[in-house]
Amino acid sequence: MWSATEGKASLREVTVALPRSWRTDALTCSLLTPLTASSAPTEGHIRVTASHPVFDSRPWTQQSQGCGRPGDFIQMGGDLLRASNNESFAHSARLLLAEWAKFRWGVFDERGHTNDPLYPPTFRDPNTHQWAATSCADGAVKGSTCDPTQPGCVFTPEPYSNNHLSSSLLAFPELRTVRQFCNDKNHNRVAPTKHNALCGGRSAWEIIQQTEDFSGNKNRANNGSRGLEPHLRFVQQATPRYVFVIENTATMNLQRRWEFLRKAMRRVVVYDVPDGSHVGVVTFQSIAETKAPLTYIGSEDSDMRQRVGSSLPRNPTAVPESQKCMLCGLQEAERVLSSDPNGADGATLIFITTGSGQTSEQEMNEIIQKAKQRKLKIEVVLYPLSERRGAAAASHGLERLVEATHGSLFTVMDEGVGNDSKVKMMVALMDALLAAIQRNAPQNSPGTTVLVHNAAYPGGIASMSVGSFALDDSLGPNARFSVYYYDLNHVGNAIQLTAPSGQMISSVNVQEEDSDVNMIFINLEKAERGLWTYSVENRADSHQGLYVQITAKRNSSTGLYVRLWTSAGSRPINTSDPSDPVVVYAEVKSGVAPIMNAKVVAKLQRLGTNDTGSNYQPVFLDLWDNGIGDPDITKGDGIYSRYLPPLPGNPGRYLLSADVDYNSGLAVIAKGPPSRHHKVKSMHYYQQGYDTWSTDQGCCGSTLPHVHTRRAAPFLRHVTLGVLEVFTPPIHRDVTPPSRILDLRVEVNDTIHEIVLRWTAPGDDWDVDSAHHYEAVVAPLWREARAFQGDRLTGLPQPLPAGALHTTNLHFTRYEELWYISVRAVDEVGNKGGVGNIAALWVPRPPTTYEITTRTQPALTTSGNYTMPSELGSGRPLGLSELQLEDVAVILGSLGGFLLVVASLVAYCYCHTSRRRKQQHEKDAEKVAGSGGSSVLVKSGSLTGDDGGGGSHESLDSVVKDTPEPGRDGRPLSPVQSWGATTLLQEHERRLSVHSGAPEDPLPSYQTDAAPLHAPFPDVTVTDYRPVPSGGNEAPVYLPCNHEEVPCPCGAPGPDYTSYSATWDEPLTGHLLSRARTPAPPLQPLPPQAPQQQVDRKRRNVTQV
Repeated sequence: MWSATEGKASLREVTVALPRSWRTDALTCSLLTPLTASSAPTEGHIRVTASHPVFDSRPWTQQSQGCGRPGDFIQMGGDLLRASNNESFAHSARLLLAEWAKFRWGVFDERGHTNDPLYPPTFRDPNTHQWAATSCADGAVKGSTCDPTQPGCVFTPEPYSNNHLSSSLLAFPELRTVRQFCNDKNHNRVAPTKHNALCGGRSAWEIIQQTEDFSGNKNRANNGSRGLEPHLRFVQQATPRYVFVIENTATMNLQRRWEFLRKAMRRVVVYDVPDGSHVGVVTFQSIAETKAPLTYIGSEDSDMRQRVGSSLPRNPTAVPESQKCMLCGLQEAERVLSSDPNGADGATLIFITTGSGQTSEQEMNEIIQKAKQRKLKIEVVLYPLSERRGAAAASHGLERLVEATHGSLFTVMDEGVGNDSKVKMMVALMDALLAAIQRNAPQNSPGTTVLVHNAAYPGGIASMSVGSFALDDSLGPNARFSVYYYDLNHVGNAIQLTAPSGQMISSVNVQEEDSDVNMIFINLEKAERGLWTYSVENRADSHQGLYVQITAKRNSSTGLYVRLWTSAGSRPINTSDPSDPVVVYAEVKSGVAPIMNAKVVAKLQRLGTNDTGSNYQPVFLDLWDNGIGDPDITKGDGIYSRYLPPLPGNPGRYLLSADVDYNSGLAVIAKGPPSRHHKVKSMHYYQQGYDTWSTDQGCCGSTLPHVHTRRAAPFLRHVTLGVLEVFTPPIHRDVTPPSRILDLRVEVNDTIHEIVLRWTAPGDDWDVDSAHHYEAVVAPLWREARAFQGDRLTGLPQPLPAGALHTTNLHFTRYEELWYISVRAVDEVGNKGGVGNIAALWVPRPPTTYEITTRTQPALTTSGNYTMPSELGSGRPLGLSELQLEDVAVILGSLGGFLLVVASLVAYCYCHTSRRRKQQHEKDAEKVAGSGGSSVLVKSGSLTGDDGGGGSHESLDSVVKDTPEPGRDGRPLSPVQSWGATTLLQEHERRLSVHSGAPEDPLPSYQTDAAPLHAPFPDVTVTDYRPVPSGGNEAPVYLPCNHEEVPCPCGAPGPDYTSYSATWDEPLTGHLLSRARTPAPPLQPLPPQAPQQQVDRKRRNVTQV
């Protein structure tokens, strides 16, 4: 440390507090000197605990606040202290020094992290445009680089090739030669590190010099003449010691104030004080008196609890409030603590006073001085605090005492009704005393009282008050279900509990009463783990109510742990000062493992009543563990945070509490890998994405790299911090800006060359509500983007509610150039949020196609809205002289290809047209050649008969016409092939009409010269023929018949079908034949011009058509 701070700082004294459960005798503890002192049970700066599920034994710092603010603590495993050689000790020392700088001076990591979208392991160097290690160093860091957008990209510095480096400890503490922090000379402001994002690009050494340790020329550099070895002081944690210092003046005699105070004291001492504690009671007015000496509370059933809890007198004194002496009460408490062998050092004093009648400044200064000398921690409970309705909060002057002693302030408002008081005052006082005890008990100590559930049910309506609570494994086997009332008759007989298994507990026999604390309770012995439900019959009056609480004892130190605090500590708050915002924090863990996705809701309840006499409406605030940087630093670390929202109305006092639950089963707990056989003893860090423990993955990027998780069992907690003193002066306009955007991410799609911008929406006032609009700039230099002096982007999306994720697509045509983007939010009155992280933009050149910007549209757009100024070359035409050789080649090649395609189409069209014309000429020539004469085409059946005259005669189906166009084989086409159906029918009707009046020739006898003949109908397909007997030695005549067993009465074709041409032998649709078949008459000579014969012939003609 002395070397890293240039001779300005070193550790002078280190106090090691051993757990009080450890044996420290000479046989079990190898201390050089016996333990002679003990410390208060406060949390140390460095915690040596069980191995962390992510970092194992490697030290890491929990940082909940921003740049330059101290961290919460440093945690490390015990294995780190078991070094085997000097090199291991030196390695551990460098790791611990880096974490000490984060904890003490508020600096952050200066290296990238694997798979981290905000702080990647490598980045593109602005000078070389090549991948370089995300780090801060005084030279080039040698190691294998990679593209951080690819899965599994890890940068590991070569251990033996970087001996030229001496900084930075926040980047590579594992390198032997690294012993310095980065300063202004060698700091890399462009690297996307967590320190650059949160500290605005300032170097670590610059931040360290501005802290309280070095500002104002403190701790100047020296030559190191004195010894640098720190003095080690071993102590053992003492048991908790509490002294209640209670005001006993006449003001406590009003209404039921003193009665409620006695009941609250009895409840806390009998039921809530941890086992093994020491408790004393002192009252003060003009003088101070001891009511109960410092008493050891051994167990829950100890009689000492009853004695101390009932030690207050039944009635207060008549001494006026103006004569009270708080200094007297402090001095009496010191005398009570003097009976303890450990003395008063580290004890806790709980002052209960009205706060009226301010203590003089001299008296207050003396109280603060004595408290600091004895290292006393003072908790103040204002009971009751009276305020005039609608008036400003009265000052009590105790803020200085609380702030100086690192205590807390609790307030119980006076809510009397005439000569009576509301039971709400008693319950609020019980909660305040319990919270004061819990703040000063050993953290996660077994036996500490835990408030699981707290609910208020107003009276005035006779109904059943129902609710639920959850019990988890971190609690002891027993729990207590309590109902607090003003009058016993306000609680009906029906109290019913339902266990997670469905078992119902409704018997009156299990209920117990404690009238000394106005409580009906049920002891749940060996209570089931899981979600319980309850219902209570509420008969309270309209101005009273019922209050249900479930409490239990901690089972072990590794269970559920919940803590609530603010960045303001115990000091008063000015919510209108934008330079000092207040953040509300909640820590939710299971042992050392963080719990993620829990539901944490903070409640701000203004105390007192409004102008109408009603209670103020509470303000609820959901706390987030999203790691957006402002205000939540790291995602997944179990720290939930939000900015304190604007509080309406005049200055007042707000009770801050929070309810934490398992979020309907969504909460998960981080855990380590299934086995530790890969652990390397000299390396104590874990790499995301691999189940090995052998890489330099330290804490912390934008998120904790949880690889393994398990689902959290149902749990529920109610925690109370205390009262926030808000003294906001009247303001006439909004001065609170939106929060910073610290999670801006750029994702480039190399395929379609689109850019995706992502960021979490800030609010109008810090992270509450919605901003009015966004402003964004893009610049070629990092310093310009940081100063918000780049080129403005327009058309940005409308801001979403705070906490929502923005996703915006961009199209960027500036290839292989490094640009930087910055975005900020603006509220409706023009308050601008601070500049957040600067995101780098690099678009690679397309591999095969090149986009040449010759349009007047902007080069950078998002859904057609974003524009970029013309000075970047995107708003003007691109000149020929500015074209590159590759661009010219692409243009010429594209033009030549287009012309070739056009020429091919023209040639094809010309050839096709010429061929069609040639074919048409040939057809016309054939038609002219055949037009010199005419031929008679006679279509006939397959039977030929003797015409009797030896010459041709014209039949009914004959027609004289021009020779049709021949087919492809040279044969003339038949009428069936060349005529349409309409033409055939018209020609058929015409023929019938022509021969209807002519005499029919007698039918000849059916004789044939050759058998068998062709089918009777040449235009159809006939499969079966039946011979027709003709007598004598003549050959039989075959006729088409149906496929039936009955004799075929088929008739022979008529005399008109006596000629058959082979050129007509084309098939006709076969179904026409099947439809036209008509039984024929027996074969016999028919008389001329028989009517029936004409009908049959007409049917045959239709069939042929």
